[in-house]
Amino acid sequence: MGQAQDELRSGYLGGAPGVFVSGLAWLAADVAWYIWGGFYAYVAIFIGGMLIFPLALLIARAFRAPKVSKGNPLSLLGFEATFPLFAGLLIAFGLLPASETFAFAALAIVVGARYFVFATLYRDRLYWALGGAIFLIGTGFAIQAEALPVHITLAVGSVELLFGAWLFTRWNAAIA
Repeated sequence: MGQAQDELRSGYLGGAPGVFVSGLAWLAADVAWYIWGGFYAYVAIFIGGMLIFPLALLIARAFRAPKVSKGNPLSLLGFEATFPLFAGLLIAFGLLPASETFAFAALAIVVGARYFVFATLYRDRLYWALGGAIFLIGTGFAIQAEALPVHITLAVGSVELLFGAWLFTRWNAAIA
């Protein structure tokens, strides 16, 4: 299993590009929320979410990351871990008319929970911290939406950008 994890970590730069692109999607949703409202924030996060993997792969290729073999058994786990995101998007869409903040909080909880799988995919426990941070942000906003004078989209996007930079720095140091 270690060899499969190492191949994924090498081929996807430790997952840093995906985390970074996801952070940008959450920040785009935040901008849309402030300008046009929660529905357009949802549209932004939906479209941004669909672009995470292709853009992350493009970034990895720009850094000349090697391709992951088709036979890597953990590639299937990465694909399977995507399905809860669709459930999270569906739940968020259903909650949107009742509470925009709660809708995005529910999505953040799903996203945070999903990151725990990445600790196994990339053999990097930093994903437990990332998943836990986003899970707690989602839970906090679900319980006390007015705790901060910002939208949850800004909080999640900022955390993902910070962790994305941290993951990239760690990956870059590992190959140096």
